[in-house]
Amino acid sequence: MSAAPKKARVVLVEDHTLVRQLLAHLVRDDLQLELAGDCTTVAEGAEVLARTKPDLAIVDWMLPDGRGFDLVRSLGPQLPRTRWLFMSSNEQGHLVREAVSLGVHGFVLKRSDLAMLRDAIRRVLEGETYYCPNSARLLVDRMVDESRAVGAALTAREREVLRGFARGENPKALAERLGVSAKTVHNHLTMLKDKLRLREPAELVHYAIKHGYIEAP
Repeated sequence: MSAAPKKARVVLVEDHTLVRQLLAHLVRDDLQLELAGDCTTVAEGAEVLARTKPDLAIVDWMLPDGRGFDLVRSLGPQLPRTRWLFMSSNEQGHLVREAVSLGVHGFVLKRSDLAMLRDAIRRVLEGETYYCPNSARLLVDRMVDESRAVGAALTAREREVLRGFARGENPKALAERLGVSAKTVHNHLTMLKDKLRLREPAELVHYAIKHGYIEAP
C-alpha cells in the first residue's frame, strides 16, 4: 500500500482566543491539515516557528508584543519553505504594501468571509500568491498615492526636517539644530504628511528610506 499523503503543517499566531480557536478548527477539522502550533505573541511565535518549520504560518498583523511582520523579517531567511499568510482588521494600504515588500504570500482582511480564508489557505499552500480583493484594492490605492507623492516637490527646509526626523531626532533637538522653534518643526512635519499624503509619522521614515533621504538601518 502507498503511504498516505503527508499533511501540510500549519502554525497559527493570533492573540484573540475565539479567532484562534476558529482558525484551529478550520485548519485541523475542515481542511484536514496538521496544526503544528498555535501562539499568541511574536516571541512565542518565533520560538514555535523556528522549532517546527511549518509549511504555512497564519499570522495576525498586530500582536500584544509587536507586529507579525517582525516574524517574517527575523525568520523568513531561516524558513525558506514556510509560506506566510497574514490577516488584519486594520485596513490601511501601507500595511498591504509592506506585506508585498516582505514577500508575504497571502493577505486577508478579517472582514472577509470564511470561504475566502479557506481559499486563501489552499492557494497559498499550493504555491500561489493570494491577496483578497479588498486588500488588493488597498494596495492599488496605496501605490497610486505613492506615485503622486514621488512627484511632490519638497523645499530644502522640508528635506532637512524629513532627514532629521527619519534619523530619529526628536522635534525639539531638530529645532535646536536648525535654529527654529519646535512649533515650526511640528508644522513642517504636518505639512510633509499632507504633501506626501501620508498618515502616520512612521510612514515619513519609510518614505525617507525609500526615496534615498537616509539609509535603511
